[in-house]
Amino acid sequence: MSTMPSIHPQMQSVLQKSAALVTPYSITETPLHQVRELYAQERKFWNSGGPKISTILETAVKGPAGEVSIRIYHPNPKNCLPLLVYLHGGGFVVGSNDTHDRIMRELANRCGCAVLGVEYSLSPEQKFPVALEETMSVLNWLKNRDYKQKFPALNLDPERVALGGDSAGASLSMGAALSMKNYLSGLLLVYGWFGLRDSCSSRLYGSSEDGMGEDDRAFYRESYLNSEEEMTDLRLDVLNADLDGFPHSCLIVAELDPLQDDSTALAALLERAGVSAELHLHEGVLHGFLHYCSMLDAAVTALDQSAIFLRRVLNL
Repeated sequence: MSTMPSIHPQMQSVLQKSAALVTPYSITETPLHQVRELYAQERKFWNSGGPKISTILETAVKGPAGEVSIRIYHPNPKNCLPLLVYLHGGGFVVGSNDTHDRIMRELANRCGCAVLGVEYSLSPEQKFPVALEETMSVLNWLKNRDYKQKFPALNLDPERVALGGDSAGASLSMGAALSMKNYLSGLLLVYGWFGLRDSCSSRLYGSSEDGMGEDDRAFYRESYLNSEEEMTDLRLDVLNADLDGFPHSCLIVAELDPLQDDSTALAALLERAGVSAELHLHEGVLHGFLHYCSMLDAAVTALDQSAIFLRRVLNL
């Protein structure tokens, strides 16, 4: 008889540290403005340290619901670099470029590419598909070289662009890739939600401890969607979409994650469609583990795997 996987001691230490940083709270019972403040407050610790990037540029792109703030990390402004467009996680309702700052710095430093973080609109203030359309606006801003008007000296190669993100950001990446697949060089998909409504992993994993219990996941969905019917929209239900011609993909997966099966199913379906898809499963860790590279070896390994993949698809 098989035994349930157990949480890694380092992951347990991360949970203890997080609980010491911010008193544990329920996302379904705490006012949303307070949830966002607490989330940002905890992330400050995990974002401290790490590599310094020589040039960081803050600007904005015109989107469907106003200006979309973006942040560009350029590790070597003398060189023309390809880039990763990165979409932060947070269940579509929390998170920002600030809360995911270290992840983006780590990826820029390890890969040697530029990284562009997108501050898409959060829900429930803006619901589906606004964040997705904002992502498309940023990609088109690059593709059409619109950035040259404002930043003629910005040393980017708009022909070598990968798209990726964690959690909600991975879902947005797949949704955008449906119409941008011929433009993108690769997809980096970190523990994303790709449309499964029920699965083995969603039954086995997720609790108040990692903020991924059934009630939490329902809260994120209800905040993001206008109606339950949208669950069949192929930009969300990407497992039912036509994946033919998608770019090379790298999936980073947490073992003790209710969304684990979303990634394993997507990897299999990409392979079936003839798309090169590598999947890296990290044992004993929870959803969100990429933030914790200062304490968690699995996060360091995952960042390295991501950088190796990006260097390959971006020809670095």
